[in-house]
Amino acid sequence: MRISRFEVRIVTAIVAVAAVTLGGALWFGQGAVSEAYRVGVNAQVLGQLRDSLGIYRRHLVALRDDAERTADLVANDHRANQALDRADPAALEARLGAMLDRYPSLARVVVVGGDGRELARVERSARLDEETRRLLRLERDAERGHFEVTVAADAETFRDFQRAGELVEVYARLVDGATYVSSFYLGVYIAFLLSVIVVALAVGIIVSRRVTRRVTVLADATERVGRGDLSVEVPSDGKDEIAELTRAFNAMVRDIRDSRDRIEYLQRIGAWQEFARRLAHEIKNPLTPIQLAVQQVHRTYDGDDPRYRRTVDDAAAIVEEEITTLRRLVGEFSEFARLPVAALEEAELGEVVRGALRGLDPAALLPAEAADVAPPELRLEVDERPMPVKIDAQMLRRALDNLVRNAVQAVALSGPEGGGRVVVAAREDGGTALLEVRDDGPGIAPEERARVFDPYFTTKADGTGLGLAIVKKVVLEHGGSIDCGAAPEGGAAFRIRLPLGDAS
Repeated sequence: MRISRFEVRIVTAIVAVAAVTLGGALWFGQGAVSEAYRVGVNAQVLGQLRDSLGIYRRHLVALRDDAERTADLVANDHRANQALDRADPAALEARLGAMLDRYPSLARVVVVGGDGRELARVERSARLDEETRRLLRLERDAERGHFEVTVAADAETFRDFQRAGELVEVYARLVDGATYVSSFYLGVYIAFLLSVIVVALAVGIIVSRRVTRRVTVLADATERVGRGDLSVEVPSDGKDEIAELTRAFNAMVRDIRDSRDRIEYLQRIGAWQEFARRLAHEIKNPLTPIQLAVQQVHRTYDGDDPRYRRTVDDAAAIVEEEITTLRRLVGEFSEFARLPVAALEEAELGEVVRGALRGLDPAALLPAEAADVAPPELRLEVDERPMPVKIDAQMLRRALDNLVRNAVQAVALSGPEGGGRVVVAAREDGGTALLEVRDDGPGIAPEERARVFDPYFTTKADGTGLGLAIVKKVVLEHGGSIDCGAAPEGGAAFRIRLPLGDAS
């Protein structure tokens, strides 16, 4: 896929911003990680932790020494040894019980005689709980027996010492691996930043591709318009600035196309008007001499040949009839050639339409060959809301009369009995004033709708093809547009759109 210059610039800008951001983040991240590690993990803190571990260790040594002394006190107690000498177990146990009460760390004392028999046993079961107490069994020999002394200490102290040792060991490893750890976290930080930048770059490329693709399409369309292709229509989906620009471009192209079509049509009509003026002049000049000559021949013949008389009479009648037809055509040509430029004035479209159709009798619009059929119904549908427009009322009435006349004749000639309906409607539609002339006649074939406004194109046997050309010229003079289509009633529909003025 071809990468446009605009995409290259966007991607380059994203890469530049990402590179600057990455460099700054690396510099700041490295400094922050190193500083944080230096503050939190250093030899001074390790020394303090080791000193704390040493305090724990000295405390445990003191507990051991205290246990040794307690065992010595028990084994060397004078009263206990006297009771042992007397072989008095009750007195011995009483003395040992008093010593258990005196020394809180003393949990159990067992005295065994020289023959190996147990002479006395005293203990405190609460002090023998191995879950909460750490037990130390010490043995002492006396003259007449053997003492087994069990000393209990708080087990939590030993667990604290173990955890402190583990902590010092871990911290020592952190201190030893300070460079590695800081580099590791810095690497993780860099990897995270790189992944974020890669994702941002990918998203930026995708988004820029959407934007640049639409800009490229718009640029290609602009180039086609520059070459004269005004059929360009760029898709304008979306709600961003590019979509707004695309819609504005499409509207501009439509305006240019409409203006070009309007200018071309007016130029073509102008050429046809000049042709019609010359043709009317060239035809009109010899008509009178021809007519006078034929009339002279007809009047001056005084022969008695009845067959020749009939021939002269028929020839005179035919010439008169054809001259009348030619004079009608010359009149239409002259009228078409003399079509003036519209003098626009402010008016209310509804009033103009009502006035143009007031008192209009559809029967008066029927051609001679349809004089015996029923005229169609003429229906008026005008919106009550005001529709201010700038028009030449006389020219617009003439155009409307032409459209209504064509519709009435098309409906009347479509069936042997006539009848039917012609609708003239005026309303506001899409910010414009819409004037419609619809009927339920045979309609106009789709392939002929684009040509019906061309001069001298007609579907009537005796038509000149100038009526709809005059209508379109009048509409274009008003800055409007006209099109031909199908009517909801089934026949043809001519729709005139005029710009709305200020309602105030």
